[in-house]
Amino acid sequence: MRPIPLVRQVTLAPAISYLAAEGVPVHRYLRRAKLPVLSPDTLEMLIPLHQVCDFLSSVARAEGIDDLGFRVAGAQGTEHLGVYGKLLAQSLTLHEMIQTTLEFVASYNSGLHIWIERHQNQVRYCQKFDESLPRDQITEAVHFGLASAMASGKYSRGAAWLPNRIELASAPIELTAYFPELSDLPVAFDQPQTSIWLDQKVLSKPLPRFSSPPGVAVEEEDRASFIATAPAADPIGQLEQVIESALGHSELNLQFTAAIMGTSPRTLQRRLTEQDVSFTRLLQGMRFRNALNLL
Repeated sequence: MRPIPLVRQVTLAPAISYLAAEGVPVHRYLRRAKLPVLSPDTLEMLIPLHQVCDFLSSVARAEGIDDLGFRVAGAQGTEHLGVYGKLLAQSLTLHEMIQTTLEFVASYNSGLHIWIERHQNQVRYCQKFDESLPRDQITEAVHFGLASAMASGKYSRGAAWLPNRIELASAPIELTAYFPELSDLPVAFDQPQTSIWLDQKVLSKPLPRFSSPPGVAVEEEDRASFIATAPAADPIGQLEQVIESALGHSELNLQFTAAIMGTSPRTLQRRLTEQDVSFTRLLQGMRFRNALNLL
């Protein structure tokens, strides 16, 4: 049973907030994608990243919102992305924000790979989604990633800040509709990853400091819990994390779980047998542990 990319449920919060405000029947699309309804107690739980991409892609096409990723990126600030977002919001410089991203992104989203490259006096900030994800279903996520990175740059250097070059891992799109200031900027599409080129000197300049919104500070206990509950490396551990996020679903069974994991019930059953694991016992154990936590 191969591992799959997992992401925290809170990653859906900006999309759900924006779509609900636009009158889109969000819960209907969540049910179709077999996604749980968000609640304060489940925001840090993990769900398959392919479900999130499928949800965003389905809504964008059905509702005719071709620029959903860009719109969602402006719905809420970074600090609303759970513990991960709050850690980013505490950065004092753009360099520290990038280093925090490199340190914690795998605990937030194991399907998003981020790295930086240094080219003389420039820095290339790169984002790439796991290759197991269908390329035609990650457009919204790619656009969200670009818009979020651009917002971080403008936050650090001011509204007039511009990168030196952009490389986007999606089909050509009229970026000037969302970023008019990019009209004269070199932009390349259909790239292996999304990249933003910027001057190295901007990394060390202090970020503007505002009074922190209530609840932005991250307690050491929350930080430790965030790291401890990162996506599991082993398939059975991942399966337990996925089942935990779906415990409130009335149809939770082998067939439903297989659909969430992106495989067939027969394949899931065979792979569990190979691991000498019973799905029924696994589910019972997860429900028992959840009951203990509630008590």
